[in-house]
Amino acid sequence: MVNGKYGTTPVHNAGNNKKITVSGEGIVYAAPNRATASLGVRTENPNLQAAQAENAQKSNLMLRSIQNLGIAKDDIKTADFRIDPIYTYEEGKQIFQGYRVTHLYTVTIRNLAQAGTVIDTAVANGANEVMNIQFSVAEPQALYSQALSMAVIDSYNKAQTVARTLGIQTSISPLSITEETQKGPPGPFLVASMDTASAKGTPIEPGKLEIKATVTGTYIT
Repeated sequence: MVNGKYGTTPVHNAGNNKKITVSGEGIVYAAPNRATASLGVRTENPNLQAAQAENAQKSNLMLRSIQNLGIAKDDIKTADFRIDPIYTYEEGKQIFQGYRVTHLYTVTIRNLAQAGTVIDTAVANGANEVMNIQFSVAEPQALYSQALSMAVIDSYNKAQTVARTLGIQTSISPLSITEETQKGPPGPFLVASMDTASAKGTPIEPGKLEIKATVTGTYIT
């Protein structure tokens, strides 16, 4: 699918020729086929060693449980590990309460139908931090190349429309095509809800991915 929008369309004289500059946009929609999620354990205790030991125990239990579902060890990576002191304030005074230990893992789920089960299993086995669920495709570059091709065609079609509107009878030729800089990888649209009390488990709806490419094309008549 191509979704094109007209921007400014300057037409310049270049000797006996004219130059037409237009933008082009291509969009490809794709169903994601894998997911990543941040899963982890947060523990608190007045004693630091106790908080660390409890965190390690629960983290290992959580990791074993999702590995038993078929999640490969290489698809589990530590995303964050931190130790924070805990304070409360009473009558303007800071009172030390203990320590908070947090260990987060980035888990890649290659079987998308398994996403809800992985999250439920992790929570049932000690995880109390679930965040940053994202969806992606295994080969995003191929989809982006398709969108880029669409964007080039879109810019050419716009230039032809401009030429016809101005009564230019000669054919147009590309002088330059510039790919606009992408701000980042294609961003997934996530619709997810969590209800661990439900007998059906956590419903995960990945929605669709939008991969967009934009170019600026200059054509000469």
